Amino acid sequence: MQQNNEVDVNVLVNLYNSKLASALNQNVLLEAKLQTLKNDYEKEKQLLLEEIANLKDEKWNQAIEDNL
Repeated sequence: MQQNNEVDVNVLVNLYNSKLASALNQNVLLEAKLQTLKNDYEKEKQLLLEEIANLKDEKWNQAIEDNL
């Protein structure tokens, strides 16, 4: 008969594996969310840089036309 202070190793291993799998799944989900945010940021950054370049071109062209 087992004493109250002993733990069934199979129960311990199953519980450990369950907790580890849960933590790993949460970690993977957070990494996916982080990568999505990074991708969205890079896309938005590229769009803004293109918009800045276009505005600079427009300003430059307008300045040339004003001097003509």
